Amino acid sequence: MDGMIYLSLAYIAMIAAIAIWTWTVVTRSRSIEARLAAVESTIGLSADEGDDVASQSVDE
Repeated sequence: MDGMIYLSLAYIAMIAAIAIWTWTVVTRSRSIEARLAAVESTIGLSADEGDDVASQSVDE
C-alpha cells in the first residue's frame, strides 16, 4: 500500500509540474505578444503589415 501512495503522490506532483510549466509558457507568450504589439504601434504598423515588413527584409 505504501508504494501506491508514493506513486500517487508522484503522479500528482508530475501533473502539478506540467500545469506550472504550461502556465509559465502561456504567461510568457502573452507577454511577448503584448511587447510585439507595443513595438508595432510605436513604429506605426498594424499586425498585418508587420509580416510584410519581415518578408521584405528577408528578400533584400
